[in-house]
Amino acid sequence: MENKIMLITGATSGIGKEAAKILAKQGHTVIVHGRNKSKTEATVQELKKETESDKIDILIGDLESFADIKRMADEFKAKYDHLDVLINNAGNQYGGTWEGTKEGHEKTIMVNSFAPFFLTHLLLELLNNSGDGRVITVSSASHDQGGTPVMDDIELKEHYSYMKAYGVSKLYANWIIRHFPKYCKENGIKNITFNIVHPGSAKTNLGNTGNRPMAMKIMFFLWRPMMTSVEKGAAPTIFAATSPEMKGKNDCYIGPKGFEKAAERYYTEENEQILWDYCMKITEPYMEKQTEE
Repeated sequence: MENKIMLITGATSGIGKEAAKILAKQGHTVIVHGRNKSKTEATVQELKKETESDKIDILIGDLESFADIKRMADEFKAKYDHLDVLINNAGNQYGGTWEGTKEGHEKTIMVNSFAPFFLTHLLLELLNNSGDGRVITVSSASHDQGGTPVMDDIELKEHYSYMKAYGVSKLYANWIIRHFPKYCKENGIKNITFNIVHPGSAKTNLGNTGNRPMAMKIMFFLWRPMMTSVEKGAAPTIFAATSPEMKGKNDCYIGPKGFEKAAERYYTEENEQILWDYCMKITEPYMEKQTEE
């Protein structure tokens, strides 16, 4: 595979950082996204030293904010004329009670579902310029563990729980990726594929928040010794990003064991469309808004 330009969100730790390291060692241009500037700069310097690559760039942005995602995308587009691979890796779990962002959206769903949707949407033109643009969103087996989604309460204002928020956020991410090829076809975009990967139970800092319910803290502590390495967790991402086998393929669900099947018990085309329309509605005010000077 020829050297590519690849943007990885949430690449300052865990699977994102491991993927950045492997892809940089392969000779690709890797853009490391992080929220904290000093931490992201330190990560980039560490990766450059470890990989002996000078093709590692930095992109700072807050995925809890549509406005900042727009600014971040504008900054990226000002520097690059195409993007070969977008890896929507960033994810989080928040607390035992409903928490809203400054823009009013539930935090877990915002970072895990809405942010990948919006960033992908904003970068479609650059991905199309690639000729073999690939969008890879990191999901989780937990997409089947949030219970029945409430399609008239997508952000769970009336139905919130810690596990439900995470589960449906990953379910939404799957459905969003499934819908993107349809949207691209309707809009004459032909050069991008969209796929889902999951890392299995890998040792990362996911959900390591102070207000995690105590029962979940205990469960996480007991489960951690049985988790797999970040190297194994990153393998599906690397495969989806680089394998010639993935050229032209859409709607794959890839895990540590290879091609798998995502759970379908809550899926309907109607649910997918309701979610897509909701995403379009809440991001529309930010779509064309210019970054303030």
